[in-house]
Amino acid sequence: MAVLVLAGVRAAVEVLALFLAPALWDEHFVLLTFLRPTKEILLAGGFLVRSHEVALLSLVLAAVPLMLGGVWLFYWLGRAWSKEITSGEGLPRWAARLLPTDQIKAMCGILQDKGTPVIFFGRLAVFPSTLLAAAAGASKMEPKRFLLADGLGGLVAIVEVVAAGYLLGESYERGARWLTVVGVVVLLGMMFAVGRWLKRQSSGKGT
Repeated sequence: MAVLVLAGVRAAVEVLALFLAPALWDEHFVLLTFLRPTKEILLAGGFLVRSHEVALLSLVLAAVPLMLGGVWLFYWLGRAWSKEITSGEGLPRWAARLLPTDQIKAMCGILQDKGTPVIFFGRLAVFPSTLLAAAAGASKMEPKRFLLADGLGGLVAIVEVVAAGYLLGESYERGARWLTVVGVVVLLGMMFAVGRWLKRQSSGKGT
């Protein structure tokens, strides 16, 4: 029950951050990153690191708690409710809002076929990592395997996106704005492509 409450709080905090973003963006960007460490926020953070408006270490440390720990909550939820998720019965309505059983069951099938690399590469995609985490828990993936794959993937994702924002910020400062725009489009395109592949795989497993 405590894990479910924490997962609900995590979801509520991310929604709240959307409303607070305009007020936090200029003066409290690190706090915004802590509340909502999405890839889009981290990409912007890389720009701000380049312009010395945000400290790199502060940005990375702010992203870790929710980007890693917040997702790991869903792994433990998947394990705790594994029977209800796999059977499709017995999951309370309020829990089903956080744990969409059809999608999680489809992801369980992908994990059985593809294994832990899906966990790692899922972190590099525009795709809800909470679904993969819950599926890993529901399919009884060993905690050590999941935490290692997801932790490495999450850290690589942070470094990748912040570094991309930093480098693109450098090109922007040099006046190569077209290169900056192309770089952002390419990076987001790659993440969307991986995310679409995961969605197609899950759709196939769900049919």
